[in-house]
Amino acid sequence: MNCNLQHIFKALELAATRHKGQHRKGKSKTPYINHPIQVANILVSEGGEEDPILIIGAILHDVVEDTVQNEKDMVELKHQISDEFGDEVLKLVEEVTDDKSLKKEERKRLQVENASYISHRAKKLKLADKISNLREIIIDPPMFWTKKRILDYFTWAEDVAKGLSGANDDLEMALNKCLDDGRNKYH
Repeated sequence: MNCNLQHIFKALELAATRHKGQHRKGKSKTPYINHPIQVANILVSEGGEEDPILIIGAILHDVVEDTVQNEKDMVELKHQISDEFGDEVLKLVEEVTDDKSLKKEERKRLQVENASYISHRAKKLKLADKISNLREIIIDPPMFWTKKRILDYFTWAEDVAKGLSGANDDLEMALNKCLDDGRNKYH
């Protein structure tokens, strides 16, 4: 894919359309679209990443997991991603997409189990995603999460991150700082 700014803005438009009306779980109800934008920004600003496939994948990383209503919608969205952004972007998005037909605990277990086996790009994307999520929890935790649930999330994120080791040193340091900051705040 010959990527330029047009592809990035096209991905932003698609993500904004798909995530319309969705919000983060904290009190401030931050628009959900901020999350994929933050993930892409973390990759670029903190991870030094310039790979357009990775950046577009970051922008689109939750569209399949969080915006499809049924199997037909999923197939159509995957075709759209492939047609507009290429098979490499689609593969990356699929690689970081949880199977929502599974129970939450199983999805979390699989993230830990599979982290070391995903592609190098997917590892970088997962690191940036976890950083964004941890920062959000530190600033504006989900409204009904207990301190224990928050700390359990930090432990789980750390377990996932162990399998992502070696993908990007700067992102790994940022993630470790988030873990320290969060644990200091909630202990």
